[in-house]
Amino acid sequence: MKKLWLVLWMLPVLLGLSTCAVEKIRPDYDALLLDAAAAADVEQGRAIAAERNAQILRGVLREQRVDFDDLLLLARLLDAEAGDRRYSDDYRLCVGEVALNRVASPEFPDSLREVVEQYGQYPSAQEPEFADLRPKRSCAALALRLLKGERRLSPAVLYRSTRKIGTAFVRFYDRQEGYTYFCESVYSDLYK
Repeated sequence: MKKLWLVLWMLPVLLGLSTCAVEKIRPDYDALLLDAAAAADVEQGRAIAAERNAQILRGVLREQRVDFDDLLLLARLLDAEAGDRRYSDDYRLCVGEVALNRVASPEFPDSLREVVEQYGQYPSAQEPEFADLRPKRSCAALALRLLKGERRLSPAVLYRSTRKIGTAFVRFYDRQEGYTYFCESVYSDLYK
């Protein structure tokens, strides 16, 4: 009888503890965003990003806010322009960073969509299948890192080319393409 009474007395306490523990567990928003991006699920991705960004605004999360449309677009760009296995993550990060540097630059349009869709800049983005591309999760992960603020290049690096344009900041070698240069703007004074 004593044991039953003890169990009944402890049950609400145990349930109360488990309820508190459940409340403290937060969803892994980054993993959920990556899943939505890899599935190209815009509706789900926007909902997750909105919830994540609300948590950031409330001070619950200490992260950089992320727009899901930009995440998906940048992931598609990385996949289309540098998704081949022969390219390293460092190369892919540089490709994405050039696009983001262009958004921040006075020399290019002010949104990622305008930069990516600018005629002649990203040929893969002009292809009809680009809009339906389901990017690799690894490309989405790199895009998320960039949108959260990771940087490797100078803000003046605005070009990726097989020949030097202005000052080369970094270069990569590939057996098929030779050297690819990531180059700074010729208007370097704008970035000081």
